[in-house]
Amino acid sequence: MLDICEFALSRAKLLGADEVEIYAESNRTIRITIQNNSIDLARSDVNEGIGIRAFKRCGLGYASCNSLLEKDVVIAVDGATSLASAAPRDPGNYLPAPKKVEKLNIFDPGSETFSIENGIEFAVRLLESARKDERVSIESGGFNAVIKKRAIVTSKCTEEKESSNYFVYYLMGMAREGDIVSSFDVEFDATRWLKEIDVEKIGGSLADKVLASLGAEKGESFKGSILLSPDAVNSLVIRPLIFALNANNMQKGMSRFTGKLGSSVASGIFTLIDDGTLEGGIGTEGFDREGMPHSRLSLIENGILSSFMYNAYTANRERRDTTGHARGGTRGVPGIGPTNMIIPPGDKAKDDIIGEIKKGVVVTRFSGFPNPISGDFSGVVKGGFLVENGRVTKPLLGTLISGNVYKGLKNVSAISKETKKLANLVLPYIRIENVSVTSR
Repeated sequence: MLDICEFALSRAKLLGADEVEIYAESNRTIRITIQNNSIDLARSDVNEGIGIRAFKRCGLGYASCNSLLEKDVVIAVDGATSLASAAPRDPGNYLPAPKKVEKLNIFDPGSETFSIENGIEFAVRLLESARKDERVSIESGGFNAVIKKRAIVTSKCTEEKESSNYFVYYLMGMAREGDIVSSFDVEFDATRWLKEIDVEKIGGSLADKVLASLGAEKGESFKGSILLSPDAVNSLVIRPLIFALNANNMQKGMSRFTGKLGSSVASGIFTLIDDGTLEGGIGTEGFDREGMPHSRLSLIENGILSSFMYNAYTANRERRDTTGHARGGTRGVPGIGPTNMIIPPGDKAKDDIIGEIKKGVVVTRFSGFPNPISGDFSGVVKGGFLVENGRVTKPLLGTLISGNVYKGLKNVSAISKETKKLANLVLPYIRIENVSVTSR
């Protein structure tokens, strides 16, 4: 891919571009889908493309094509340079200087010979492991294997290429016993290594969760503690934080954390790290969408806001260095996003944290959409359990929780020793106080 990138770079410079970035990708995906307790579809796709970012007198032009053929790339390059000539000027429109990129171990050679038949075998085992108990019913799921190759060259002498791969597998289902139906639940996992694939673990875990929620009862309304599972931490805490920690949102005044760098934004026991070099991490890559190296960055440390995530454009606006968080593919200009987000473990076991709760709810899964700007949330607890006097007493039905994510961060009272890997996240259980619980 470097050859076609170099060709595109030379043509853009010949057409008068002041600065140029060429980014190319080729992805091979094997996808096995599960529907209604059966293997539904098996397919293999190859998608490739190239994106051209051209600058002229601080104007930006962008064009892309879903091909790496020279004749198609010529059209895209010509389009990008033409747009750059007509674009309005923006002093933030310039490329970063090259930096040294470390080569990381993110490619399993065994993935190159991984076949559709291999994928079907894993999908069958995934489904069978969940349905050992006939009360368990799988609505959907799948097994995907992805090989990703990418390259980037710029007029500032950045030149990088990289191959990576990952396997991801997931299930969504419920349990039924007579007329009694459990909550829907989800389990998934991802790894870069063939030898680490454990579909039976995911299938068994989903079965255990949905069977445990059979016989759920209505609870009561109160204000108290909630213990979020790692899955619920992702839905309720991480997603709004990704928005709030995006430097573009901060600069536009859309982030709750605008103007709060160096200030307390969470409980003193709460730390959030983004680590693009995490060994085995699904979000680990040698370089970001702009060819800049990834690193380990503390975003919130002991409750103090310590950094935002920057790409080159947002960094240029503040005359600072990018943090290596440019994200995206070939179809558009780089955005901003995390790599591997980590909340470090606390010093208490999950069961001990439950033992300290006078009255509260264990939230296995949260169904709702927190407002990332205001932080307000209201949603349904899925697979929840009532806790009374330090004991889990019953599964819950028709229970809602509501509050504000950013206020909730200040009310984090415990973080578990146990953590769970959720694709590019590593998260513990988190207890939050003074949350409204409503039974309906």
